[in-house]
Amino acid sequence: MSAVEAVASAVREVPFTADLYDIRRLAHLMPGAKPVAVNGIRVAASIRPNRFVIEGGDDRPITMPRTAFQVVYPDGTVMIDAGLDQETHDSFSTPDKREPYFPDQFAKLQRALDAARMIVLTHFHADHVAGVTRAANYDALARKTFVSVATARCLLNTPHKPHLAMTAEQVNRLNIFDYGEYHPIAPGMVLIKAHGHSVDHQMVYVALADGREILDSVDVGWVMENIRQVKGKAAPWVKEDVPAVIGQLRWLNGVLRNEPNVTMLVTHDDAHFEALVRSKSIGSELKL
Repeated sequence: MSAVEAVASAVREVPFTADLYDIRRLAHLMPGAKPVAVNGIRVAASIRPNRFVIEGGDDRPITMPRTAFQVVYPDGTVMIDAGLDQETHDSFSTPDKREPYFPDQFAKLQRALDAARMIVLTHFHADHVAGVTRAANYDALARKTFVSVATARCLLNTPHKPHLAMTAEQVNRLNIFDYGEYHPIAPGMVLIKAHGHSVDHQMVYVALADGREILDSVDVGWVMENIRQVKGKAAPWVKEDVPAVIGQLRWLNGVLRNEPNVTMLVTHDDAHFEALVRSKSIGSELKL
């Protein structure tokens, strides 16, 4: 490989250097009972050609659910992300081509958010935050919702949709924190800084009481094939730090191949969600 080719290759991929050993250590750092289960819910879906979902894909339609996850403790729950209301979901489509929305499921998610001990928002995109930021009881939810400094800045300065604009007063009602590479947010739960899909994007590691491990890759890849093939998204509207995302996909691919104890969540992969429910790796009903 020539020097020019080496530079070009480096630009195409920025290595992601997260250390699973350190992440595991931090998961056991905070005192308290470990979580006993993880549940997931699908509140809506987008239908996209596979060629938008993964580079080099074909025209097959891919169902991409909009999800949230619940970490269950013996004495309460922690929500990872908050889904989105129907108006926000509809803002991603055209009036003549509405995409699937499941109001009964969103109502369950709203009850789970109300009952949660803590809510963690992984990044500022509408399908991850609107269930909190658009809620009628926003003040009550904000008091137990945690966001990074980067996410707070995005919510204030670059809202994902115009109708999601927030005032400084509203954003400051959230619990805002900053950290380096990793942050233990609750017993058995560690946030992993993974900027690339967005400037505030984070992954979430969960160590369960029975020894199982779950890694929520959030939106590094939209479907598991992004991770298996180490291929990024190709949707023209997606503006990512592509070299950073490719490095994260390669790291996730290594975890997938070398860490059989780790169950990986991919937030927009319908078939993978179904497979995890069938194998009882995650539950499909939220604890309310």
